[in-house]
Amino acid sequence: MADWEKRSTICAAMRSPTPRTPMNKMSLKKVEEVLLADRLGLHDEWVERWEQDGQTLEESLAPGGLPPFIRAALRRDKVYDVEGHIKRLVEAGCRPQVLYFCLEELSPDAEAIRHGRQRRLVPGSDGEFSLSAEWTERRKLATREDLEGVANNAVKTRRLIRGHQRELLLVADTNEFPLPRGMMTEPEDAADALTLLKESLSWVSKLAGAYTKPYEETLLKSKGLLFLTAYVLAHAGATKVRGLRWKGAKGELAGLASLVTKKRWRPSDLRGKLRKFEQDYPRLYKLLLRKLDELHRFHAGR
Repeated sequence: MADWEKRSTICAAMRSPTPRTPMNKMSLKKVEEVLLADRLGLHDEWVERWEQDGQTLEESLAPGGLPPFIRAALRRDKVYDVEGHIKRLVEAGCRPQVLYFCLEELSPDAEAIRHGRQRRLVPGSDGEFSLSAEWTERRKLATREDLEGVANNAVKTRRLIRGHQRELLLVADTNEFPLPRGMMTEPEDAADALTLLKESLSWVSKLAGAYTKPYEETLLKSKGLLFLTAYVLAHAGATKVRGLRWKGAKGELAGLASLVTKKRWRPSDLRGKLRKFEQDYPRLYKLLLRKLDELHRFHAGR
């Protein structure tokens, strides 16, 4: 097909009225699941793998020692109690590095990350990396009403482009302005690029129209405890903990969580939180367990 024929076909298609379909409000549960997966780091690599000199190398993101925030926040005798809980849980089958990883999720930095700050790893003087938060200003998630402006402006811009496509193509044909890049395939010509832009604006309008604001504060409350609870309940043998003071692995879990968070937790409280997470987000629950198992296996072989 000649260029002029192709261009005429595209322009005719753009002049034709586009049927408008109602924009359905996105399911709140789906939005919450995406937000949780991101803020809990469930799509991050907890065991990194790369090729070097023909070999596959592996490195865990779990720290080699007690997270610094615990020593900074607790008295020496309380730190000693934390180490006692960790020792007994290790005797029951857990790996110390994975326990440290889970405890790090109770740090102020991890809490800040879950509430919208940027996740990053900071190298320490000992060569170990610890979790930290990029202290950029936090912006709360916009409301559905806020995004109505995005949807309306995207539609308006698409109409303006469609109405002035002939003039825009005249300028484009001067070859003074290179075609846009950054897509998987480069547009063949200016008409193709404008079509892509209009379709992209339609897509943005649909996204904005379907947006539902999740209840961020409620959704992320106490989620740092999920890591430690899920790991201990999955890997600590209930009968392997020595001594009766803490009533087995669940008691050790509750004692450790209470010390670090400075809030009293019963084993049933922690189990209940994990169970609710499993019921509400079964896919994320399975993903959390799978990633904790991967960390456990990595450190079990070392």
